[in-house]
Amino acid sequence: MFHFKLQSVLDVRKTLEEKVFREFTQLLTELQKENERLQSIQQQKMTLIDELRNVQGKTVNVSEIRMNAEFVKQCLKSETLQQEQVREAERIAEMKKEALYDAVKKRKSMETLKNKQHHQYRYDLSLIDRTAIDEMGIVRYNRKNEE
Repeated sequence: MFHFKLQSVLDVRKTLEEKVFREFTQLLTELQKENERLQSIQQQKMTLIDELRNVQGKTVNVSEIRMNAEFVKQCLKSETLQQEQVREAERIAEMKKEALYDAVKKRKSMETLKNKQHHQYRYDLSLIDRTAIDEMGIVRYNRKNEE
């Protein structure tokens, strides 16, 4: 029966890969949420700008225009901050992606080693079987010649 001596190492690497994969998918979900927040801010900004454009030619209170302009400024600040949040989330996700690639590479190298050792084990078994069969054939031949 084949026994891979480094099976515990392979198991640890598989577990680590699964953990990194879960963290990576969680970061992708967070990145998606950050992008959705950014789109929401941009949509709100566009709505406020459209309201300011619609005011042209109408008699409107100056305080309303000023308040709307302040909201647009706030949206611009929020948009800038949110863009930074998105960039940071992208950077962290990219780092975790690299860690995932590394974990996959390490696991695959261990699996390759396991496969090579398994093939060598099977080859050695077949060699032992062939040797035993050859020896039985030689013994039978020698018995027939002695008779």
